[in-house]
Amino acid sequence: MLLPFGHRIIHLPSVDSTNNYTANLLREGKIGHGAVILADEQLAGRGQRGASWTSKAGENLLVTFLVTPDNLSVKDQEALTQFITVSIADFLVKIGISASIKWPNDIYVDGKKLAGILIENALNGGNIATSIIGVGLNVNQIDFEGLNATSLAAEIGEKRPVMDVLFQLTDAMNKNWSALNSSQLKQRYLSSMYLLNVAANFEDENGKFTGIIRGTDERGRLEIEKNGTLNYYNLKEVSFLSQSDL
Repeated sequence: MLLPFGHRIIHLPSVDSTNNYTANLLREGKIGHGAVILADEQLAGRGQRGASWTSKAGENLLVTFLVTPDNLSVKDQEALTQFITVSIADFLVKIGISASIKWPNDIYVDGKKLAGILIENALNGGNIATSIIGVGLNVNQIDFEGLNATSLAAEIGEKRPVMDVLFQLTDAMNKNWSALNSSQLKQRYLSSMYLLNVAANFEDENGKFTGIIRGTDERGRLEIEKNGTLNYYNLKEVSFLSQSDL
């Protein structure tokens, strides 16, 4: 039986990247499913598309979870995205914040980024052997130096201990784990999507356009209706634009 998320927490004052640190421990056979690597500061935090993730030391949740799915096919790997994003959204609802999921796995509140997620999978044949899920969630930081971001403190008007936020998140994860790769979890992910069924601006290889997000397909690709036709996009194949960019 798999141990719950948070059964073991390794708390570091500083690290290059919690995902890198987790990968090294995994390689050495020192951690298993449910282990949590938490850092007060990341010196080389990473986000999706190769972007860096910057955060003020000690103010935010910088954490990685080690996951070992049971017989999860590579073709169903988007279930891990659904699992972690829905779990974050569930935790946020409990503290009074309504969030949306910006495809594939950013968390937004009123058009501002609250959290980013980086998932790195290792394969065994056609299945996912291990998944390293890194989460950067803004907790007590208020000043983002012009970035389009927000935090728990900015939204609810008070600061919270980062460790308390971690415990609340792992509680939501443990409640959702049994629903991994279920139609229920996928539906909850889809219903929480940022800009779902709203005309918005995007850019693909053919240039800028106005389209409507209709959901994702069975492979996790983003479905955007463009001129009455559904178009399907993998990561890095489409960008979200602000209204002023069109």
